[in-house]
Amino acid sequence: MLELEKQKWDSIKTVGDFLDFIEDPDADILSWMSHNIDKRLSGFWIGARVKFDIDVDRLVREKPQIGSTEISPITRVPAEVKHHNQYKYGNGYNRHTINDDLAKIVEALGFEKGYSAFINNQPPATVVHRHIDFLSCWTYEQHTDIRSLEYDKILKQPKGTKPIYRCFVALDDWHPGQIVNFEPNFWTEWKKGDVLFFDWRNTPHSTANCGKKDRPLLKITGTLKDPTYVEQARHDKLVKTFIA
Repeated sequence: MLELEKQKWDSIKTVGDFLDFIEDPDADILSWMSHNIDKRLSGFWIGARVKFDIDVDRLVREKPQIGSTEISPITRVPAEVKHHNQYKYGNGYNRHTINDDLAKIVEALGFEKGYSAFINNQPPATVVHRHIDFLSCWTYEQHTDIRSLEYDKILKQPKGTKPIYRCFVALDDWHPGQIVNFEPNFWTEWKKGDVLFFDWRNTPHSTANCGKKDRPLLKITGTLKDPTYVEQARHDKLVKTFIA
């Protein structure tokens, strides 16, 4: 089982090789990425809190870049497109681009130039399938050609670069029926401004909105000027508050 995928994975040398692998329609990428993790590291933590005053309701009422019922090659590699069509999944959330106000949150948290940030607004009666992240969107969004860089198969990013972090900022309080699963546990009863970090390399996750209210999160991916606060929150439970 997964012999083809292991063979292809073992042959990866560069970022370009990795991108070719995840774009291969014959490879069972979802099963391989779920297999190729260290479950002992799976999990999440509140890495910070951020205070802001932004009219989020107005932003999520605007037409999304990608709708929750769409299957888009922007957010889904070929294996995911096949999977979504087979099991009748959509994108699972409305994806919106961020404005200058939301960019201030990203900057307050210390993300460096080259970050990726979008609103993931999950309306009622939508789900996101169980998956492992492999940062295809972040990789394709880089303004410089990184295909020739060596690929680190442990960190799952370009070799020799600063660690890449991914977090979700709650843009509203939790409401009943909103489900966010970072295996083996669930994130619940969050407050507006909570910033969740997770081990994206090793954590299967999925979401559902079984309630009546939208669930807007700001998803940020990138390197940090100083990740000390994230690691202190993870290991020592010291949660820093930022103002955007």
